[in-house]
Amino acid sequence: MGRKWRIAVGALAGVTGAVTWALAAAIYQPFMQPDGFWTDSATGATLPELASNNTYWPRDIRQLAILLALGGVLLICRSDPRGLAVGGVATVGWLGADLWLDRIDVAGGTTAAWLAAGGLAVFAATAVLAHRASAGADGSPLAGHVTATVAALLSVTTMLVSTPWDEPVTAPDQVAVENALAVLKAALVVMFVVTALALVVRTTAQVRRVAVFVGVAALGAWLAVGGDGGANPLGMAAMFVGATLAVAAARDVPPTRLLPVAIVSGAALLPAFAALYLIGMGVGSAMTVVAGNPPVNGADSDLALTFCGLALGLLLASLSHLLTRAAPARPHAEPTPVPNGG
Repeated sequence: MGRKWRIAVGALAGVTGAVTWALAAAIYQPFMQPDGFWTDSATGATLPELASNNTYWPRDIRQLAILLALGGVLLICRSDPRGLAVGGVATVGWLGADLWLDRIDVAGGTTAAWLAAGGLAVFAATAVLAHRASAGADGSPLAGHVTATVAALLSVTTMLVSTPWDEPVTAPDQVAVENALAVLKAALVVMFVVTALALVVRTTAQVRRVAVFVGVAALGAWLAVGGDGGANPLGMAAMFVGATLAVAAARDVPPTRLLPVAIVSGAALLPAFAALYLIGMGVGSAMTVVAGNPPVNGADSDLALTFCGLALGLLLASLSHLLTRAAPARPHAEPTPVPNGG
């Protein structure tokens, strides 16, 4: 991909991230956040409303949008480690500001417009600083592979974001939210995929190889969240492994080298899911406390889905890079001197 196209895609990722973040923060977070009290019919006690599974989906959308904007920055600076450091610092600050804005309960269309403008300003400044810090360098292949794999896995993680309501949803206000979430998810998924591919794909041959595994990930996502929205284990595995293979397939390795990636990535999923579910609930609960939001009902879980997707992306990126790295070159043996006869 040429320099101009790379910058254009990176800028589009930043714009999409900033606008999506603003809408989720000022429009949908206030709508979803529990408010008021309820009366226990058994005791007559008045208790504050609590959240439930997936109530805080706007938080996941906000954080995914911020990470998409980071992907745009890394695309512009070609995943140079110095640019990555600049982008990483800005992203941590943006995530912290996001929780603070959640805590002070920003809301309204005008506020959303101002937040979008602020997000665009942060993205633009970060992209300029990261580009200058990278000094036009081509970047690190390792950093490019890791960031592309994380972006690919965040694209399928986005598919798992859902509302807390049981299907079918019929209330007009809830239908409107469901439709809005579908649009926000579609924008994030498309831009994460485009960003991931733009980071690693350079030739037509790579496009053909990568397209096969993008199809596998898409099929897995349909199996995992299609229909009644239940989590299909086979679909879950296919979409995460397929996304990992899509980036690994862009590397200059024979197709047979991808088989170990599929096996090891698939085998790592179950223990990774178990560990990240437990850790992710702790992280989610901590973010709910920091944001000053009502806690989630004790019978449900407050899972930090974006954190889990990010951690899983870093894990599978490391494994796939290790399994597809080039073999070290063997040193040439010095010719054995032949003694002169005579």
